[in-house]
Amino acid sequence: MNSLRCFILRTMPGHFSFFTQEIHNQQAVFDENETRHAIHTLRYKEGDTIHFTDGLGQRYLGRIDGIKKNSFTASIFQQETEKNPGELSLGVGLIKNTDRLEWLVEKCTELGVKQLWLLNTGNAEKRRVNLDRLQKIAIAALKQSHGYRLPMIGMATFADMMSVKSGHRFICYCSETAGSGMAGAECLKNDCLVLIGPEGDFTRKEAEQAVAEGFTFLSLGPAVLRTETACMAVSAIYAVQHGR
Repeated sequence: MNSLRCFILRTMPGHFSFFTQEIHNQQAVFDENETRHAIHTLRYKEGDTIHFTDGLGQRYLGRIDGIKKNSFTASIFQQETEKNPGELSLGVGLIKNTDRLEWLVEKCTELGVKQLWLLNTGNAEKRRVNLDRLQKIAIAALKQSHGYRLPMIGMATFADMMSVKSGHRFICYCSETAGSGMAGAECLKNDCLVLIGPEGDFTRKEAEQAVAEGFTFLSLGPAVLRTETACMAVSAIYAVQHGR
């Protein structure tokens, strides 16, 4: 037992998770950022086992077999595919507070959202968004949560969302006029696209356009939620219903 315990401590410095999409022939290559984290900070070394994901629905267990200054490699000996991989895409009206936007990205990643579209809408705070920083935040959240899925994060217009295909398409809209034909959150199954408005919600014209294009109004209850709270409600309900 003591010898087994020593082996585990040597091969697994800690239950950390890493990220790379450079995988060929059962060999994974990690970039400078991952090398800094794994090798220089956490002191992993050759022969150690390592957990990592490609962010595309696969998780791996490998063994480090080569270390350079700005990269390292690992041979894969175990692979696991995400179960119940239903795909949730969110189209979210831009919010003006950067911290809240970054928090939204972090939590959507932890809950397995596939696509996160940041929308310029009639009531959105139109501004520049640092997509590179949001991508780094998403990668960090993916690693921390030991997840399978790195969301695609991009900018879009409300009109762009009208042509996005999905198994089910919903729009969250706070107006009382949305009551007719409104679906509850229990309908968030299989592949879904959900539109969530910015501060000030979608305009009536946008809501009517979405319904005309086949979207269904979605209710998250009687409370008026902040944009990021509505995103978390949708993402969490979806994750629970898909066993994540």
